[in-house]
Amino acid sequence: MRKVLILTLLLAFTFSGCRFFERFKSDKGEDTLVVWQAKQDSIKQAEMQKARKLEEARRAKEKAIQDSLMRIREMEARNRYHVIIGSFKVPSNANEYQKQVAKFGFQNPKIVESPNGFKMVSVGAFETYSKAATEILRINRSKEEPIEMWVYEAGK
Repeated sequence: MRKVLILTLLLAFTFSGCRFFERFKSDKGEDTLVVWQAKQDSIKQAEMQKARKLEEARRAKEKAIQDSLMRIREMEARNRYHVIIGSFKVPSNANEYQKQVAKFGFQNPKIVESPNGFKMVSVGAFETYSKAATEILRINRSKEEPIEMWVYEAGK
């Protein structure tokens, strides 16, 4: 019994020192803090990359819209002779007539604004006056009673 007691005391003194326990002590608190910080940095970088990509996409979309608008303006500048089928002072009347004209079979009638405030319903736009006049003749060729139309030059 005495041997066991001495052995126990020896072991207790040997293993009870600070150095013994420091060997088994882990720096998990510091490691988890470092890992957490690295994770936060990674998340922040991912968010910044996502924001950059979104900004690039927004800029590309804006550029595409501007390019489309420029092409439309160029086309409208080229096709400045409109075949007009009706002219209205009241905008709602022009809108209603535009719908009726579409039902008559005209493709994509649009409303053109004149400098004097009238809203005109156009059934076609052309590069030259002669092409617009030819279109009026083509439309009325098969009609028993011709439709009254005229050519309007936009952007004068």
